[in-house]
Amino acid sequence: MKRDFALRLDTFLWSTRESLAHIADYMRNHVSCGDLSDEEFKRYLEFIGKCMGETVKMSNRLYEEFPDIIPDELKNDWKPS
Repeated sequence: MKRDFALRLDTFLWSTRESLAHIADYMRNHVSCGDLSDEEFKRYLEFIGKCMGETVKMSNRLYEEFPDIIPDELKNDWKPS
């Protein structure tokens, strides 16, 4: 894989995580108005969390192969698995 391709993939992964966070927020906001029960929200939130976790794993693999694409805000905290 080429470095620039990996960087683009990581950008898509960040965007995917942001979208998943918006879905979770949207669902959380609709529990109070009765569109979704607390139990349903928790059940679906588990799926969202798993999806987010898998995108993080993929980003970490890209960072292992291309350490120079690690975003600045993660450089102090990121450690290879």
